[in-house]
Formats: sequence, structure tokens, C-alpha cells
Amino acid sequence: MKLLFKKIRSLRRSAAKNQILNSEKEFYSAFNAMKSAVWIIDKDHCIVKSNNAAERLFNRSNLEMIGKKCWRIVHGADQPVKNCPLIKAGQSLQQESIELQINDRWFEVVVDPILNSKGKPSKFIHIITDITESKRTSDKLERSQQLLDNAQRLAKTGGWEWNVEDQKMYWTKELYRLHGFEPTEYESGSFEHINASLECYNPEDRPKILSAFHQCEKKGIGYDLEFEFQKSSGKKKWIKTVAEPIWKGDKVEKIVGNVMDITESKSAKDKLVVQSKRIKTFFNSINDAIFIHPLKQEGFAPFVEVNDIACKRYGYTYDELMNLSVPDITVKPDVNGHAKPDYRNKLRKEGHLVFETFHIKKSGETFPVEVNSNIFYKNGKPHILAVVRDITDRKNMEELQIQNWHLKKQESLSRMAAAIAHHFNNYLMGIMGNLELSLKLIELDKSPLDNLIKAMRLVQKASEVNGLMLTYLGKNNSGKMKMDIGKVCNMIMPLLRASLSSNIVLEANFPAHGPMIYGNVNQIQQLVINLVSNAAESYQKEGTVYLSLKTVLAN
Repeated sequence: MKLLFKKIRSLRRSAAKNQILNSEKEFYSAFNAMKSAVWIIDKDHCIVKSNNAAERLFNRSNLEMIGKKCWRIVHGADQPVKNCPLIKAGQSLQQESIELQINDRWFEVVVDPILNSKGKPSKFIHIITDITESKRTSDKLERSQQLLDNAQRLAKTGGWEWNVEDQKMYWTKELYRLHGFEPTEYESGSFEHINASLECYNPEDRPKILSAFHQCEKKGIGYDLEFEFQKSSGKKKWIKTVAEPIWKGDKVEKIVGNVMDITESKSAKDKLVVQSKRIKTFFNSINDAIFIHPLKQEGFAPFVEVNDIACKRYGYTYDELMNLSVPDITVKPDVNGHAKPDYRNKLRKEGHLVFETFHIKKSGETFPVEVNSNIFYKNGKPHILAVVRDITDRKNMEELQIQNWHLKKQESLSRMAAAIAHHFNNYLMGIMGNLELSLKLIELDKSPLDNLIKAMRLVQKASEVNGLMLTYLGKNNSGKMKMDIGKVCNMIMPLLRASLSSNIVLEANFPAHGPMIYGNVNQIQQLVINLVSNAAESYQKEGTVYLSLKTVLAN
């Protein structure tokens, strides 16, 4: 019997030993099959077991690693590195981990302590897992999230997602910031996000935004709305809220949307509207017709804008003028004037052009205009802004001025003719007297030479008076000669004074002699006559004309 029990105990020990051996085989098979590098490290931090993955990772055999400190294999160091998880696990008696970069790969190092009966670490399980791909994926996700956060921050736009089935609401960081909330104030996915957001809208707007949200949730109708908005701090803004449904089959699974801060653009838009109205008012208050049309290489494009004065002055409605172009409002012979190559070239080169032409109204009435054209660019394309002024009154005034000038000229000529006639008559009387005396002296058998010489001198003076009259009329032509310009000017002073009206005084300041010049006497005298005449005509009633001659140094 004893032998039987002994045999049984022997068989049991053998079976237990075989079971242990099998378990060890299974353990080592699993140990070496792991993709992560695994070491079993003793309490003195020396490697006692190493799997195949560790051999491949560090390119060393088990014999080269067994008995070595782990930091010697991993870091090539004689001492533990900073934040070594093995040292930390020995101190904390719990799992420690760290992310480690080796060359261009990233690894996660996890160390678990194995405690003895006294609660002290007897061994450590040291696992190194290659996390390069997951790290890269994580980095990409982190970069994408950072880019999204930055993009939303710069665009002042926050995003949200509503899960219809789970009734969960999720916000981005920027949406919290737009509301003036902290992300920690509300539980992620909480319905309270909706209630808190509604409080930021004006009371009269809350039913509108809530109705739009429910329409999108139940019927899949998106929305794009603008509202005044008040942050939790009390600061008022304008926001644009947009949402659209995400379908799953025939049901709305989610709603995604964003909220954009449009305060600046809204303010700019409002200012633009006010400015546009102001410009429009100014545009229509100008008393000149304004036409805007694209600048074509050849021909004329239809008008794209006109002011109210253009409609009133030309007799067309706004819509009628929008279907017309320059030839339709221009007298036919003058259409080519608008399209002259030199006009177009000058306009393109200098950017502006002023010219006169004749336009025609819807009624057929023609009238003179001054066209002031300027080039400006709209959407990168050249346009012409033409300010067209009705110059009928100006032309009539110019005609009256010409007529008035002719009347004054005739009046001046009459006065000069009377003065010349007076001088001429005096010279004739002197000539006749000397000739009569000469005849009597001949009868008395005396020499008439002195009287004939006197008569000749008077004839010469009469000729000079006649020359001055021709000069005044611009009909005297003579060649150049050396002359005393002061003397030449003095010669015509008596006739000039005689030609002026009694309310105009002529004061002259000429040197007694010189300066000497080489020129045309008649042209110099004509110049002086023109200067005095123009000066006299500039006075409405009375005045004094000052005429002086002096020598100046020219550079």
C-alpha cells in the first residue's frame, strides 16, 4: 500500500512538473511572439530575460543583453536617464510609462513592478512598444485640430454638432469663446449648451432661431440667419449662424453648423450703405449730367449708370438711358468727334479728356455741351465717367462778349478816327497855307523853298498819322530795323489817349532815350495798342492803365 501511495505521489510530481514545463513553453512561446520588446529585469535593474522582439529592436543577442542594465542597452548610458520609468516604478510601486524617441522612431516604455510578500519589488516587466505610426497619426490629428482651432479663431467662427438620436450637443473651442463661456462650464454633449446659447440672443429673436433649429432637425431644412448677439460679458455683437442636416437614410442623423462673428463686416456694410446713400445723394444733386459706361477699344458700350439730372436734361427715363450709348445722345456729325483716335489715345494715356460737342435730347433739341471724361476701373475693367455740362448760357455769353468787343472796337475806332481827322486836318491846313504862301512868293518873284520844305514836313507828319491808323487796324506791314523802342512807343501815346473813353486814364513811363532794339516798328506799336486796349476793356466803369518800359536781365 505504501508503495502504491509512493507511486501515486511520484506520478503526481511528474505530472505537475510536465504541466509546469508545458506552461513555461507556452509562456516563452507567447513571450517571443509579442511584437513589443519585453525584458524581465531583477531588483538590481539587470536584464534576466529578453524576447525575440528585443533582439530585433536593439540588434543584439540575448547573451549580449542578459545581465546588463536596461539603460545601457537603450541609451548607451552608465546611469539611469531622467524620468526613467524603471526607477520611478521602483519608487511608486506601480506602473510607470514614458514616450521615448530612438532615431526616427517613437516608442512607449511601460514598466510594471512585481512585488514580493513584503511589498517590495523583486522583478520588473519592461515593455517597449513601437508607437511611431500611432504617434504620427496622433500628431496629424493634433495638428489638424490646431489648424482648425487657429482657422476658427482667425475667422471668428465656431462650429457645433447636434446628434439627433443621442440628443447631444458638441461645440468647438472657438464657439465657447464667441459666447464668452469656458469649455469647463458645461458637460460635453449637454443639452445646456442650447439653453445657454439662446440666452445670448435678443428675446424677440429666440423663437426665430429655435424654430429654424427644429425645422432643420425634423424636416432637414438648413438655415442661414443673422442676429444681434450678446456675449456672457454683456458685449454686443452681430453673428451669422448657419446649419445644415446630415442624413442617414431618410432621417436626419446630425446637424452641423457654425456661428460667425460678423460684427466688423456688419459695421463696414452699414457704413458702406450709408456712404452709398450719401454718394448717391451727391451724385444726383450735381447740376451736371453724369454718364458711366465701359471703355471699349472701338465703338461705345451702353451706359451702366446715370444721375437724375441726365434723365431730366435729356428727357429720358432711367431705364431708357440704360439701353442707350453715346451715339444716341450726340448730334450725328459729332459722333466721330467722340471716337477720334487722338481723343481716345489721349484719354487712355492721361486718364482724362475735356472737349466740346453738341448733344441731342429725346425731343430732338440740340444744345452745346462740355464733356469732362475720366477713366476709372471697376472689377479691373476700364470705365468712363463723363460729366456733361450744358454750356448754352456760356456760349450765349461768349457771343454777347464778342458783340460787345466789336462795339467797343467800333467806338474806339470812331474816337481814334476823330482824333486822326483832327490831326490830319491841322496838317492839311498847314500844308495848304505853306503852298499858298509859296504861290504868292513865286508871283513876287521870290523863292518859295522855305515854305515848300515846311509843307513837305507837314506831309511827312500826316503820313505818319496815317501809318499809325493802319497800325491800329493791323494793316501796316514793314520790315525790321534798328530803332529806339522808347521813342517808338511815345509816338503813339497821343493817338492811344484819344482812342480811350474819357473815364480811362493812360499813364506812360518811358525812358527819354533807348533802349535800342532791332525789330518791326509797326509790330511793336501794334503790341502796345493791344495791351492798352485789353487793359482798358477790363474796366467796367473807370480806371487807370499804367504803361512802363524797362530793361531786365534774362537768364
